Amino acid sequence: MTSETPDTAKRNVPVLTGQSIVSQVAWTLGSPSVVLPFLAVSFELPMFVAGALVSVRMVGSMISDFFLAQSIAAKPQKKRAIAITEAVIGACLVLAMAAAATGVVPLIAVVFVSVFFVIGLVDEVQNLMFTDLLGDHVHSRSRMVMHYLQLGGGGLCAIGLALLVHQITKENPPFSRHSTMIGVSVAFFLLSGLLMLAMTENARSAAPAKPTETKTRLSLRSNVQGILGMFEQAWFRRYMAMRIPLVAVSLSVPFFALIAAEAHHSSAKGLTAMIVSSASGYLVSGPLWQIVNMKSHRAVMVVGTLMVAATGAVLLAFHYLGIDHEVHLHAVALFVVTVAVTGISSARKLYFLDVAPKEQRVQGSAAIKSFTRLFAVLLSAALAAVAHMHEVALAVGFIVAASLVACATCYRMMSPVQKDAPLSQE
Repeated sequence: MTSETPDTAKRNVPVLTGQSIVSQVAWTLGSPSVVLPFLAVSFELPMFVAGALVSVRMVGSMISDFFLAQSIAAKPQKKRAIAITEAVIGACLVLAMAAAATGVVPLIAVVFVSVFFVIGLVDEVQNLMFTDLLGDHVHSRSRMVMHYLQLGGGGLCAIGLALLVHQITKENPPFSRHSTMIGVSVAFFLLSGLLMLAMTENARSAAPAKPTETKTRLSLRSNVQGILGMFEQAWFRRYMAMRIPLVAVSLSVPFFALIAAEAHHSSAKGLTAMIVSSASGYLVSGPLWQIVNMKSHRAVMVVGTLMVAATGAVLLAFHYLGIDHEVHLHAVALFVVTVAVTGISSARKLYFLDVAPKEQRVQGSAAIKSFTRLFAVLLSAALAAVAHMHEVALAVGFIVAASLVACATCYRMMSPVQKDAPLSQE
């Protein structure tokens, strides 16, 4: 990598922070984990389809991890490609609402499945590029501060916008309210892409690949060997042992949103309450987890998994006692698990950037995500089937049990004290 001047590095941090806050607002208002499953239920899609959307998105992400990681790592500059991915995600949301406007349930189902697949594909391409870009241009401590500013600022803005849109459209029909919220999300995706272009990116020096090497990189066998080869690295094996149990924990947000949608999809306050609660979760996550994460990634992981388990247990108790009909109960539950899962996700990503060597960063990230997403696809599909044939509460019960297992695993596998990692340079 070409070394950055201090002025350039100093300028990039506020630019990337602003862009990440705008992107956070867009993802919150049009969240594939909360908003789109809620809309799928409100448009009367079968519960299995609504639950399986999580699996479809992960399949798209897994394809990106498996086939595109090496080409992304070889790309010398990434900011323009990241900006394009923001625009593509916005276009997917517009397409979903256009299909919903027809009112034809089979068409809505097909379009939602297609949109979720493309969002998963494009979002993971973006994540892989961001992983490398931030590792090259931002120091470890600055990455952490920037990440939590993104959560806090993005969450606060999303709350204000969601409440404003609700007040403006509360007398409108449900589709009008929903489409307005998605429209605001699309506008912020486009703005995020424009802000991404404002950063100064230095191209890394890279030797041109020979034609035979390029062909090998694109082959299925080469990708499989590259991913399996990561198991030779001790840091990778240890990280994987910690990461696998967290897959079920990551499914808590969409399945908690599904059980809320099942009860409140016809309510005028339902969608707004879910957005505000998840955005409040992001807002609280910033200052809360930043303090803990500065000292220990492991503490965040242990506390976060316990929060998911405890919240799920309370929600199940209220559900089986028949007193879960208030939208505020599900809003509070979604708020708590959003805080927990956001902290867990942030801690494991920052922990990965600290322990992964620069030359193995992108390949290691892709390998980890390939294995975990394959497991997540199978697990989420199984939980969706359980939710369809029985009830969503049973899926939530499994997530509660898995969260306790993940808590014990993180406590054993992770170092209790964070080690700061310097900015990678070549």
